[in-house]
Amino acid sequence: MKNNRISSGVYLVLTIMLFVAACKKDDKVFNESPDERINKTLADYQAALVSSPTGWKATITPELGGIYHFYFQFNAENRVFMYADFDTTTAKYKKESSYRLKALQQPSLIFDTYSYLHLLADPDGNVNGGIDGVGLSSDFEFAFDSVYADSIVLTGKINNTKLKLEKATQEDLDAWQNGNWAGTISFLNINAILNYFKRLTIGGTEYEISVDPITRVIVFQWLSGTTLKQFATTFYFDASGVVLDNPLVNGSQTINGFNNISWNGTTQTLQVKSGNSVGTVKGAIEPLKTDVAAPQRWWQEAINQDGYWYSRSGFHANGVDDAFNINSLSKYYYLIYWPGYDAGSNDLFAPVFVNDAGDALELQYGAAPGVPQFTNDGRAVFTLLGNYGTYPATGPAALSRDQLFITEGYYLVQTGNKSYDMVSAKDAKTWVSWIGAW
Repeated sequence: MKNNRISSGVYLVLTIMLFVAACKKDDKVFNESPDERINKTLADYQAALVSSPTGWKATITPELGGIYHFYFQFNAENRVFMYADFDTTTAKYKKESSYRLKALQQPSLIFDTYSYLHLLADPDGNVNGGIDGVGLSSDFEFAFDSVYADSIVLTGKINNTKLKLEKATQEDLDAWQNGNWAGTISFLNINAILNYFKRLTIGGTEYEISVDPITRVIVFQWLSGTTLKQFATTFYFDASGVVLDNPLVNGSQTINGFNNISWNGTTQTLQVKSGNSVGTVKGAIEPLKTDVAAPQRWWQEAINQDGYWYSRSGFHANGVDDAFNINSLSKYYYLIYWPGYDAGSNDLFAPVFVNDAGDALELQYGAAPGVPQFTNDGRAVFTLLGNYGTYPATGPAALSRDQLFITEGYYLVQTGNKSYDMVSAKDAKTWVSWIGAW
């Protein structure tokens, strides 16, 4: 038979344990209260931020790509002064804004007035070239990860963007103040060249070159005999120039990056140097090698998919996005080109609108092009057969229609799985970017 009684010795042990626990319950583990401890931590972090007399050099990598460099100088009055390599303005002019440290779920650094840092996070895609609603998926509130004597690592509170601060030298500061960085960022003026096609001539070789200033990807194309070669890599800026993450190797020529960058707005040319070779980038009116099959491929693909092509911003012309202001049309949604809209008869080119109820799309009018003429030299030439409804004679829609039917026609450049740029063969200064809807 089991003995269910607990011996007096065991009772004694339990009594002692309870007594000790009761005593410990009233003992303080820390000498300060939680608020006092967090305030001390925040004070220590602020002391670290203001400890560098020549400020901090910083790197940030938004979720949508690209490496951006900043310079920060914090003072004890919660003011921060900064430069950034976002564009030539942010690299040239120092901006003052405010910051604060706050205990959220963990100690955090908050840039609490609009600054160069906010440009990356701005939800308006027109500000940074990112996606409407999210921008470049960057941050302006950061949690402290680690603090060292010469560096601080932080993580964004919303998008987990990594921000690394390293103590700057006087030389680092001078590079911003003396305009070195602004000179480097002038490389982005390559996209101020009005022509769609940009041609770099360096070391006896011609390259078609395109630069994405947001993801910071650069693409080179060149001819090897009659074969078109292509190379793409990410890049970043430093105080002396452009650095390619992977060098371009073309036979005996290696391009690691560019320095001695100089932009001439009058001649629309960009001068660069790579190694001992000086090069010039200027506009071209036709591709280095035309994809002669692209126009018919673009047209036929929409037919095969029983779909159409659309563009939200319409035509870019002479350096201006939405040059004909088609987004100003009331309830405008996008511009479309629909191959085979009336099978065997005509295509459709039209702006599409949101209906009055706001729950569907509708056509109010449209142009009826015939099947394009596909030329032997790789152009699509459009002819107007008639209109659907009463097509406006003036305004954004009329300007867009007139542009489509230029006599020179268009080159088609495939930019993705279901995307093409349609570039004016007149001077390559006007184009529209189409995305497949299927």
